[in-house]
Amino acid sequence: MRKKRKHRMGMINLASSTPLAPPTPSPQGLDVAAPMSTSTFEAVQQQGFPFLRFPPAVEAHFQSDKAPEQLAQMRTGALMSIMLSSGLLVADWMMVPDRFRDALTLRLLVFAPFLCLGAALWHKVRPAWREWVGLVKGLVAACIIIYLCMSSTDVLAAPYLVSLSLIALFNGGVERIRFWPALLIDLVVLALFAGAVLNIAHPNVPVMAGTALVMVSTIVFTLYGSYWLEHEERTNWLMLQHEHLLLEKLETGNQRLDQLTRFDPLTEIANRRHFDEFLAQVWARARQDGQDVALLMMDIDHFKLYNDHYGHPVGDACLKEVAATMSRHLRKPGDLLARFGGEEFIAVLSKTSLPEAMAAAERVREAVWRLQRPHETSPVQPWVTVSIGVACLRADADQADIPGLLKQADDALYTAKSRGRNQACTLQEAPHS
Repeated sequence: MRKKRKHRMGMINLASSTPLAPPTPSPQGLDVAAPMSTSTFEAVQQQGFPFLRFPPAVEAHFQSDKAPEQLAQMRTGALMSIMLSSGLLVADWMMVPDRFRDALTLRLLVFAPFLCLGAALWHKVRPAWREWVGLVKGLVAACIIIYLCMSSTDVLAAPYLVSLSLIALFNGGVERIRFWPALLIDLVVLALFAGAVLNIAHPNVPVMAGTALVMVSTIVFTLYGSYWLEHEERTNWLMLQHEHLLLEKLETGNQRLDQLTRFDPLTEIANRRHFDEFLAQVWARARQDGQDVALLMMDIDHFKLYNDHYGHPVGDACLKEVAATMSRHLRKPGDLLARFGGEEFIAVLSKTSLPEAMAAAERVREAVWRLQRPHETSPVQPWVTVSIGVACLRADADQADIPGLLKQADDALYTAKSRGRNQACTLQEAPHS
């Protein structure tokens, strides 16, 4: 009595539009190039960073990650510094009119070209040191203001020193320099201011006291803002890196799970689920291109007798060896071998004619026979052998469909078994050339 196989002939889902390929080994864990782990970021978050510095490895990662953003921000800041310095020419003309020509020269012919040159060369400076270059910029800007005020004889020259506070405001509010470079710049500017005040011959004490109060208040407020802005930036960066690593782990786990659901764990080839999806995709492409699709349905002869005689562990080893042998002899990269169930295997051969499919089936059958794996209880041969049913259809032909292709291969396998096994059979005739 012929064995029933109707449970294997159901319609295959054609809804998926993403081409599927034969399974490939999944990545082992996270990307080896990833420099950090989730535990590293968690530890930094728990320990905190009141001094706005991470451990060396994390700090280097942070500086490298922020380098492009930092460079763009510094170049924008250089442009805005030029605009601010040029705008101060109006104040120079009103506060130190006797030094206006010097102001034009220093602001337009010294400071502006200096900033342009710096913006062009900043990319050559290490990211961790770029913002410290801002110290030079702040020092040059402060020296220009102090020179104009100290060399002027105008009565408004000394109060004009209050414009030094613009450096702190600009660094903290516009350019958003990080805390430690901003602190150093502000301390240097404050020291220059103090030096200038002490060298004024007859200072107006109330005016200079008010100017000093404005300077100190501006520096304190901007530094406070700089500290917490950088703290927030670093906190957000840590959380983002931690989240990215968690997402990578999740994605890797999902990929691994997907691979496991598509692999047969014993033979390490595709399972029935992956075969169904792969065949659907191959068939869809073949219909568009007017190509042939061939199937090889293969069965290890009298495998139940083999298991009963040698035991299941040896039977499992046999299945693995036969599967590996079949894989090696399906030569085209686009072919897929899958375990169809029990001791049955099936191969999808795309763009393969019936003669080519028969040749492939004969290669596989002979390769398994040449293993010379003993099968003492087989009435066919003293070795493990396989029977193969071959079917081939042109996908765009009338009434051609996947269930029909599967049924033809199944019928051909039954014929091969009924004729004595250890052979490849087809129920079709090769087209005449």
